[in-house]
Formats: sequence, structure tokens, C-alpha cells
Amino acid sequence: MLAIAPLLHADPLSQADRDALLEKLQKIQDTADAKTDARYAMAVAAFKAAVGSDQAALELYLKCVEKQQVEEQGKKPQEFREWKRKQEAQLSDAGFHQALRLQLHWLLLTLQAASTKKEITTFGPEVTRVMDEIYGNAAKLADQRNVLRQSVLGSIFAQTYGVDSVTVKDWPTAPLDTNGIFERVVMPPLRHADKIDGLRAAWAKRIQQEGIAAAQWAKDPGAAEKFQQETYPELVWQMEMDAYRSGDQRNAALHMFQHLEKFAAHAKAPDWAKQFRDLLTPKEDATKPDATKATAGKAADNAFGKPVDP
Repeated sequence: MLAIAPLLHADPLSQADRDALLEKLQKIQDTADAKTDARYAMAVAAFKAAVGSDQAALELYLKCVEKQQVEEQGKKPQEFREWKRKQEAQLSDAGFHQALRLQLHWLLLTLQAASTKKEITTFGPEVTRVMDEIYGNAAKLADQRNVLRQSVLGSIFAQTYGVDSVTVKDWPTAPLDTNGIFERVVMPPLRHADKIDGLRAAWAKRIQQEGIAAAQWAKDPGAAEKFQQETYPELVWQMEMDAYRSGDQRNAALHMFQHLEKFAAHAKAPDWAKQFRDLLTPKEDATKPDATKATAGKAADNAFGKPVDP
């Protein structure tokens, strides 16, 4: 065993000392890893048991609150009972129960994403099902948006079970991070010429869900109309740009041209026209203004089935 004696003079570590220290460090690390694995396994087991129903999720939530208040903060049991009495309205809200289950489900997905070597995009179908349930129950969950917008790693479930420090690169940690979920999980594997139908379907779902949010969750009474007039055309344009870059050039170009005609008065129309021209302009001709203009014009004509002079 390495003995640490009072330093009377400087001495280098011997190889035996180095080996002994490394061995002890490895044992410490192994012990820490074992504790982490055990805590993780306990959390996953508890979450899986509670995610099966709204009532089970609520019961786990109450156990977590009680543990934090009574066991960790040193409050008396009657104080926890008084807290429950004051929270009666929320605790009896079916929407709150469902939001807790959805939050718990997302936390489980987060832990699974953190423990696998697979790309996060493999979770696309599962996260889509969670979002479908959220937006399919938009009215019921209207008062629970803060629960679903919160990072699940900051939830009482994650804190109580000690899994709040989990990290997953690029993973959206809130089930209502709509943009992050589509852009980083759902759409990337669909951006290929042979998966254009899937990409367009994903975009359609995203647009539909953002429309639901505007119509049912926005405080502004004119939000739904604003969405239709401003946001919807912009999202459709983004969809066509995405489809074009993913290989569906002919169809997307035609749709973009029609979109520009239909929404010529939109505030973004000048930007769309510039983006469209940039798409049709080959980069290799960027330093040749005359050639660029001619090439862009021919490409535009060809995209819509018009004859192109040689």
C-alpha cells in the first residue's frame, strides 16, 4: 500500500506507487459506476411501471414530492398533506395526470437515448407517437403546456431518482420542443431522394401541429388567423426548400413557383424569390454574371416543362 509520509524532500513516484494509485483509482471508478448503474436501473424500473397509466404516473409524482418534502427537506408528514390539500384542483385535473405521464414517457426516452450507441434519429417513430398524443389532446392539455415545455431532466422525477445530469447530444429534452424534435430527430433520416414522401408527410404533420398550437394555445385571439396568413406560407416554403435539397428538385421547383404566385404579397416573398434563384443558379457559375442569368432562366423554364433552347 502506498503510504503518504510528511514531505521532507521531493521524491518522484516509483512505478510501484503509480500502479498502486491507478489500481485504487480504478476501484473508486468501478464503485461509482456501479452506484450510477444501480440508480439508473432503479429509475428506469420505476418509470416503466408508472408510464403505463395516468393514475400510476400521478402516484409516482406524489411519492416523489413526498420524498423531497419529508425525507430531504425535513418537513413533517402533515405539511405534505396540507400541500396536497392546497393542490387539490391541479391534482384532480385529468389533463395534469396525462401531462405527467407524457413527461415521464419523454424522460424514459431520454434515458434510453443516453444509454444507446444508436443515432437519436432511431427514436423518430416513438417521439412522433408522443407528439401525436399531445396535439391530439390539445384542448385537454391546454393548461399543462408548462409541464410539457419543461426539460424532463429538471422534472421532479429526474431529480428524485438522481438522473437529472444525463446528457444526450442534440436530444430535445422537452416533449413540446416541436422544432428541435422534427429538425434533429424526425426529419434527418428522411432527407433522401427515396424518402421524399416521408419527408413531406413529416412536414405536413409539423405544420398541422403548429397550426393546432396557434389555434388552441395562443393567448392572442388573432393567433390562428395570423398563423394562416404568415406562418403557414413560410412553413410550406421551408418544406419545398427541404424537398428540393433532398432530391425532389422538379416537383419542389414547380411548387415553389406556384407558391410565389399565390403568396406574392407575403412579407417573405422577396426572400423566397432570392432563395429560389439561388437554388436554380449553379454555384460554379457564380463568378460569371451573364452565364449565371442565362443558366438560371433556362433551369426555371425546364423545371416547369417549357422548351429550352440549346
